[in-house]
Order: sequence, then structure tokens, then C-alpha cells
Amino acid sequence: MTEAERKERNALATAHALSCDELAIEIAGPVATITMHRPQVMNAFDRAQRHRLDEALRALDASDDVRVLVITGRGRAFCAGQDQHESAAMDAPASARRIDDYMALYRTLRALRKPVIARVNGVAAGAGLQIALMCDLRIGSTAARIGMTELKVGSVAVTGSFLLHAHVGEAVMRRLVLLAEVLDARQSLELGLLHEVHAESALDERIAALCEQLAALPPGPLGLTKQWWSAMSEQGFEAAAAAAKAAHASNFASGTYSAGAQRFTRRSEG
Repeated sequence: MTEAERKERNALATAHALSCDELAIEIAGPVATITMHRPQVMNAFDRAQRHRLDEALRALDASDDVRVLVITGRGRAFCAGQDQHESAAMDAPASARRIDDYMALYRTLRALRKPVIARVNGVAAGAGLQIALMCDLRIGSTAARIGMTELKVGSVAVTGSFLLHAHVGEAVMRRLVLLAEVLDARQSLELGLLHEVHAESALDERIAALCEQLAALPPGPLGLTKQWWSAMSEQGFEAAAAAAKAAHASNFASGTYSAGAQRFTRRSEG
């Protein structure tokens, strides 16, 4: 076995090993589908799922056999954002680690050399929307619902504001963040938050066609193009990352976020 073959086998073995109750990975030919698998909390992120997704993306990107990545969610949500049950129980060090986790995951997404499709099957809010916005294509079902809802739970919306600004401009970004509006699929398409919208029955057929088209692209030029896309916004992203860490630390110290998360969990449990 050559060194390249050994590396390929190890990458795929690592990816398969990361498939678990919280994150399902399916590889079919050149397409790898990662399914966030916490439907009981609308696929909201906890620490384990953040780490698993980061590791899976890096392992799949290292595989030359995998040419396209698809990210989606199980059940009625793509990802509802941060798990507020985790947030409600955090202390200051855990809050800092959470931001570090997210920034590591986001840097991994930005560095991927493979094209990434977000299959937005339902709710994409907060950090879930941020994940979708960092994908190359966002293909939604008619059930898609999109919102940047951090302020409603007492969190800050620094990274989300940066990403929204790049997609919809400052005026719309401010409206979405301040009003915490949850847009339906048609509204999201009109604003460019989704590239396409399809009936649930036609969604997978359309994504399969896109995957076939993307898998046929030469990987070298594609990877270099994506590298440049990341470089175009690197300075802004790193500034947002630093600002987000400082703002979240200040917000946590004030007690506002913990109180908001606790109110959310009481409502959801009531």
C-alpha cells in the first residue's frame, strides 16, 4: 500500500469512526453527508456535537475520494443553534471554551477545500444559521425557517452579524438581528440566505444533481478558489472572532446570558 493510499484509508476510517448517536456520516461514492443527529433538541449544539462535527469535516476533507460534503439535520430542524440547556449550566471557563470551540469549527469550515452544501431541511437559527452561511450553497426545503435569534436569549450576535452582513448587507442584517425575525423559505430565498428552495419531495433529487455537478469539477483549481474565498474575508473574520470572544466574556460576566438561557430552558420544559 502506498503512503497516499494509507492516508486515504485512515481519513475515511476516522470519518466513519466519528459517526455516532449525535452525528451520522454517510459516504456514497464521492459525496459525504453529515447529519446532525439531536432531533430532541432540534439538533442544537452541545460541546460533544461541536467537536464531532469539527473532526468529521477535517477527516472528510483529507480524503481524496470524497469530493463534495453535504451538511443537514435530522428531524424538523437543520440546527437550532446553541443548546441552551448547556448554556444555562455553564461557568465562566466553560463559556470561554464554548467560544473557542465555535471558532475552531468555523475556521475548519472556512478552510475546507471541498464544496459544501447546506441541506436546510427546517429551522436554522443562531449558530445553526452561521454554519449554513459558511457553506458554499444553501439548498432549502419549503419547511426551512431562518433566523439570527441570539438577542432573544440574552446572547450577543457578533459572529452572526459579520456573516449576515456579507450576505445581505448592513440594513437587512440590523433588522434580522434586532427583531430576531424568523424568515420562511420564500423570504430567505428573496434575501439570498438560501440559493434555492424545493419541495421536500424534490430536495434530495436536486441536491444529488448538484453533488454530481460539483464532484466533476477539478479538485485542484476548486480548492485554490475556495482558499482565495476564505482569504478575501480573513481579516474581517478574525476581527469578528476576537470581538465575539470579548463580548461573550463580558456578557457572561454580567449574568445576562445565563439568565436568558435559564428562562429559555424553563419555557421549553414547561
